[in-house]
Amino acid sequence: MEKYEYCETLIKESSDSFYRAFSQLEPDKANAVYAIYAFCRTADDAIDEHNDLEKINELKNKVKATFEGDVPKDLLFEALHDTIQKFPSPIDPYLDLLDGMRDDYYNKPIETEEQFDQYCYKVAGTVGLMLLPVLASETLKTNKAKKLKDVAVELGKGMQITNILRDAREDFMKDRVYFPTDVIDQHQLQIEITRTGLVTAEWRGMMEYFIEKAREKYQYFYDNADLFDKDAIEPTFIAAKFYESIMDKIQRKDYTNINKRHSVGKLKKFFLVRGAHKELKQRGLI
Repeated sequence: MEKYEYCETLIKESSDSFYRAFSQLEPDKANAVYAIYAFCRTADDAIDEHNDLEKINELKNKVKATFEGDVPKDLLFEALHDTIQKFPSPIDPYLDLLDGMRDDYYNKPIETEEQFDQYCYKVAGTVGLMLLPVLASETLKTNKAKKLKDVAVELGKGMQITNILRDAREDFMKDRVYFPTDVIDQHQLQIEITRTGLVTAEWRGMMEYFIEKAREKYQYFYDNADLFDKDAIEPTFIAAKFYESIMDKIQRKDYTNINKRHSVGKLKKFFLVRGAHKELKQRGLI
């Protein structure tokens, strides 16, 4: 199997939302997104599916070797090396992501909102930084690069909050609590009652709190989408809309994300794509 074909297959099987959004890019950029996604998916699966710290250590060694030019005999890292040759990138976000996966392995408690924000940076804000050389190469060369990085990190954090809300039931079943203790206490949420699947006023209140926090991060991206390359604005905008709509579904279903994993259907995605295209056209961004 050709290296990028392997990565494309992985994103196609794992995330219909990202695949539908970024497959619109021209081939080199689309392949680069697939390679970066494949790396992130492999790291995530090492913990979520296999709880394998050795795999994380192996990925760390392989990614360091790849950036040094000593590419492992591995389709994923062959694709990643080709990607960073075409779209030069620092290694730091890749290592930070793996550090976040290590925190997951040890089920490191998240006590404060500050720790929660840092966790979201490690496991998702970093992905925004990985993608910037592919999706916003022009602005990275300007004095707006700092703001661009901030926008990308915040979008990644918004998506991670959405992930946490979407996967709440599965995480509770695995005895993982990603919500910070200070926010749980603030909303007077009793975790043991929540584990039973009972949707309480306290649970609804905390969900609304995090949904509002995530929406602010999505809006920050929407307001600054012009910082991205012209051909990447619409795909990134669509990816954000797909993800944000998961929270719409959670709200419509009365916060029953503690009982089931809510997702967005194909018809809804069709209308989201149309809506995103219309909005961007009205704003003169496409």
